[in-house]
Amino acid sequence: MRAALSHDSTPTTDVLIVGAGPVGLTLAIGLARAGVDCRIIERDDAFRTAGVRGKGVNPRTLEVFDDLGVVARILDRGVLDLKVRAYEGTRLVQEFDPGATRPTTPDRPYAGMLMIAQHHTEAVLRDRLAEYGVKVETGSELTDCTQDSDHTYAQDAAGIQDTAGARDTAGVLATVRQGDRTAQLRARFLVGCDGGRSTVRKLAGIPFLGETWEEERFIMASMDLDGLDPDHMHLWNHPKFGAGAMAIVPMRQDGKWAVHAAVEPDEHGELPAPTLATFRRLFAERAGLPGVRMHEPIWSTVWRPTVRLVERYRDGRVLLAGDAAHCQSAAGGQGMNTGIQDAHNLAWKLAAVLRGAPAELLDSYQEERRPIALAGLAATSAHHKAAFRGDGATVLTEQFRTLAVQGADLTGLSIDYRGGPLGRDLDDATGIRAGDRAPNAPCSTADGTPVRLFDLFRGPHFTLLAFGDHPAPADPADPAHPSGQSDPTGSSARSVLQDLPGLRVAAVRDPDGHAARAYGLRGEAVVLVRPDGYVSLTGASVDRTTLTEHLRAFAV
Repeated sequence: MRAALSHDSTPTTDVLIVGAGPVGLTLAIGLARAGVDCRIIERDDAFRTAGVRGKGVNPRTLEVFDDLGVVARILDRGVLDLKVRAYEGTRLVQEFDPGATRPTTPDRPYAGMLMIAQHHTEAVLRDRLAEYGVKVETGSELTDCTQDSDHTYAQDAAGIQDTAGARDTAGVLATVRQGDRTAQLRARFLVGCDGGRSTVRKLAGIPFLGETWEEERFIMASMDLDGLDPDHMHLWNHPKFGAGAMAIVPMRQDGKWAVHAAVEPDEHGELPAPTLATFRRLFAERAGLPGVRMHEPIWSTVWRPTVRLVERYRDGRVLLAGDAAHCQSAAGGQGMNTGIQDAHNLAWKLAAVLRGAPAELLDSYQEERRPIALAGLAATSAHHKAAFRGDGATVLTEQFRTLAVQGADLTGLSIDYRGGPLGRDLDDATGIRAGDRAPNAPCSTADGTPVRLFDLFRGPHFTLLAFGDHPAPADPADPAHPSGQSDPTGSSARSVLQDLPGLRVAAVRDPDGHAARAYGLRGEAVVLVRPDGYVSLTGASVDRTTLTEHLRAFAV
């Protein structure tokens, strides 16, 4: 960890990240692996070790974790496609297995929802970030920030520079409190990943549009519990509360249970506290299953649904990600997932701008991510109203089936940026289009070595896939390359050489046809994939001039 802030000096960094939840950690890893100097501060003095917020990780987020090199660690701590039992009182209405209807496929290696407590996700991400030499600075609270609005910036391959030619390390002056001390830090960019009550958003003066559903309240807790099958989540319906009447979910890594229940004020307008007595009373009233015993919660909270979206994601050199930019109902478990995917989208763009790409590249962050958040707010609000305000067992089971089984939009795999400013299709040689998610496929390299496309994508680089019978130029960054120089061997990539920084070229053979099906190949083709796993360029072939012009916008 870098030196603590002090009064007698003003430390500098490229990016200051405020908030060390899953969103901030994902952003920090993406920046650190791209060689960007970053710092990440967290207001709390200690890391969370309990709680059940943000416990659902969807398939697209698992693909992000695959790219960050942590998916195996995440999967080891969670449970995929937990089976479901739905009840009315003591009567079991339905039992089903979400995983039975959405198996993995070569192009979608992660098909189900992973149940994992958020503090475990954070612990894995912190460990990964530490491998890049960056540690979270706890007990550090942002109290103020100002931008250097009178500064004029020019850009070149060396990075953002001021008009006098000196490398700029200003941009934002942040004031940070550590205990009883206050000091300042200069950053070229500041990113608020500090949640729904974001200090960064408030300091930037960015409106947070939407509403809070004041009439609804939910209590939740993490506790020991006896008498229920730990291989299932258990849901109870109620005419007034729908599927929100009560939900009890096993959290296997901790050996605890997450308990959720909708509540309403009493005759005096008071809400019940999330205590053991309250949960026992609600369980007796709404479930009544014999032999179930709840124990004292180790963590509890009260929450209400909030549906809000920022007017803009960026104010100059200050940007927002995650709940700082959008809040939504917990129905469908999309909040944390959308935020993590925000961070994955933003990390490579910030790194590119810091390398010398046009600052306008950051405009695409809002252009791509805000519509996704808006659609997510609409979908989760609709699911919330159907599932949590429904009446009867049919509503419960069918709405939950929609959430847990059919909801392709909730997997995150259908998200695309088609028609956006960062993509180009040269012809119709591929069925896949610029802006689409780049699917996985088991393929082989030119020498016949088995490889997954996701393995080729992993890292902060662009990847140029050359599909065809002829090998692409060998990668000069590969230690096994004999000369370390570009090899101009002809291929589907034809005259493209591998001396472009930040680009990996890979000749791909597809003996089993998995890539042909996933990418809609009609013969030889090239597909350029962005660092966040979305398609940037497609065509039957590409020449060096076309490719370099396309990549210039990304400082590659």
